[in-house]
Amino acid sequence: MNLTRGTYALMALITALLWIALGNFFSLPAAVAKLLFDQGPGSFFPYPLTLQNLMWFIFFIGLGELGYRLQHIQCAVDALRQRYLPEQDDIVLTLQDMGTLYKSVKTRDNELAELIKSLVLRFQAGRSVEQTHEMLTTQLELRQYRLDIDYNMLRYLSWLIPTLGFIGTVIGIAQTLNYAGSDGTDPTAPQFLADITMRLGVAFDTTLLALVMSAILVFCTHLVQGREERVIVQSGQYCLNYLIARLYIQN
Repeated sequence: MNLTRGTYALMALITALLWIALGNFFSLPAAVAKLLFDQGPGSFFPYPLTLQNLMWFIFFIGLGELGYRLQHIQCAVDALRQRYLPEQDDIVLTLQDMGTLYKSVKTRDNELAELIKSLVLRFQAGRSVEQTHEMLTTQLELRQYRLDIDYNMLRYLSWLIPTLGFIGTVIGIAQTLNYAGSDGTDPTAPQFLADITMRLGVAFDTTLLALVMSAILVFCTHLVQGREERVIVQSGQYCLNYLIARLYIQN
């Protein structure tokens, strides 16, 4: 059973909640808890309403979107394995065969079946191999454009995470400077330098974590998108080899 995009997003949110809860359940070293969840002394935000936790939610939503794309890829791969078109070497497809091909994919709900249906209808209407080949090229180009649009959300999330990290760093530096320049702060106190160092460390933790998250998300996005583009090429090559190249117009 194929899951919807909304289901994957909900699963991602639940996973993020579990991840944050596990971070609270286990006794992590203070430096690790501060880096991952901004938990402990020196935090600029009331826990659990921290930028790190918000970034975790966005990160897991991005992973959920990748999971949805992987499901879409698997459906396309499964469709290629169905062998909707005859693959024998000595097969020639004429106009009379188009009805049988159309019926074989009529009830199929996947992109390869839709592509075959559009090519069959084009050949029946125009009775031209060249026009059918042009239809294949156009359909593949449209799918590439749509694929690029489908990944806009992932690109935005990959940009949003480091942006939130930089925002956290700016806020942290600003609050550290306010603390250092406040009337109640004594620069000559022995603890002053340690307090400033701790606050600056917390400020830069958000950027460090955000850059790591973004790097992982961008890397996974490139892998998944590359795989999906290869499936589109394989679908086009399948139709070219076993449909377009075998079309024959009887005189």
